Amino acid sequence: MRALRRRAGAVLATTVMTAALVGLSRVPWAATRGEAGELRVAWQYKSQPVEECRQATPEELAKLPPHMRRTTICERRLRSYLLEVAVEGATMLADTVRARGARADRPLSVFARVPLPPGGYGVRVTFTPVGGGHAPLVAETTLAFAPRQVWLVTLDEERGTLVARDR
Repeated sequence: MRALRRRAGAVLATTVMTAALVGLSRVPWAATRGEAGELRVAWQYKSQPVEECRQATPEELAKLPPHMRRTTICERRLRSYLLEVAVEGATMLADTVRARGARADRPLSVFARVPLPPGGYGVRVTFTPVGGGHAPLVAETTLAFAPRQVWLVTLDEERGTLVARDR
């Protein structure tokens, strides 16, 4: 008798949970709030290595064993870049993109999202090396955003330029 009650309870609990799952699956749900579109900026970039050297102080040299004493200390890293996103001339995003990893030797990863209401906008994305030395990558275009539309600005590696894509 006890086993029968246990089974009946399990069947009842399963039936109630299934009914709840079916009922909740019919509730209307939208993945995005509102009608805003989105400008996404995303790519990976192999930055150039930068080496900065300086003269070691006598105190730094004294702390090192004799066989490790070098008068010039050099630090090697990858160049950082300034990412700027402007919409209709107003800066929406300005951020410095740095290499990741324990030794800061991984490619630069760029990813940013800018929500925009439906309409047409003049968009300018610049990716400028910090400290100069190389020309910045620039994408300047007019984009028309439909409700919930996503535009992507990414790197075209073959041409070495930034391009906008809607799919």
